[in-house]
Amino acid sequence: MIIADYKKNVMHEYLSAFADVKYQVVDASGNGTCSGVKQAIDLIPNSEPFMLVWSDMILPDSLELPEEYEGDKRPEYDYVGLSETFSCRWKYESGVFKEERSTEYGVAGFFLFTDKQKIQHVPENGELVRWMSEQGLCFKTVGLGGTREFGLLEEYEKLPQAKCRPFNKITVDGDVLVKEPIDAQGEKLAERETAWYEKARLLSIPELPKIFETNPLKMEFIKGRNIYDCDFDYETKKSILRSLISALKALHESDVGRTERERGM
Repeated sequence: MIIADYKKNVMHEYLSAFADVKYQVVDASGNGTCSGVKQAIDLIPNSEPFMLVWSDMILPDSLELPEEYEGDKRPEYDYVGLSETFSCRWKYESGVFKEERSTEYGVAGFFLFTDKQKIQHVPENGELVRWMSEQGLCFKTVGLGGTREFGLLEEYEKLPQAKCRPFNKITVDGDVLVKEPIDAQGEKLAERETAWYEKARLLSIPELPKIFETNPLKMEFIKGRNIYDCDFDYETKKSILRSLISALKALHESDVGRTERERGM
């Protein structure tokens, strides 16, 4: 269940285009981090444990839930996630919430509840952690070290972003970039792109990244920047562009030569 408040229409359009899991959007009517929580938990069955997590975090693959929340067990305790590796405005230490910035004890916006009755009186407006503090809610803790938090624009802008088209998926594993199609349009374009790289490789074009596999396309990950983002002088930029243009000319001229030979010209 996804709580949407700000830019609801954008959220609906984004999910309809890209989500590949079952989801339900709750259109919140209030303001603040309390907004929409009551609407969302009303959809959860009674006595059903659940997770409540801020949407601007990507949890680490290594995260393990407390053992009592695994499988079909009936958990006894509620949990709050502690940031451990990034700073948060609230902290939870020795069983008490405090509005004080902390990394070691930061309240990361991750909660496990045994039952929705625990927060059934949450208001429609306001700050959820502040309300929990005022209610005297108590939690055990679970570490969230390695979580990536994108809630602030300045933090988001620090991230290396792999840009791709809506019909592709790009993943980076160390020095290898994997590019995979995700729909019919992507499949057609991937076939053409693979053929292009194969041709360029046969011609020994030196400017290409290394190609390791073609199904899916796996290539060397170039840790570079666009030329207009680089602080090069005019002559250096001109030299780089000449090199790229020469590579493209070699590719195009190879096809022209083949076509002329096929036509007997």
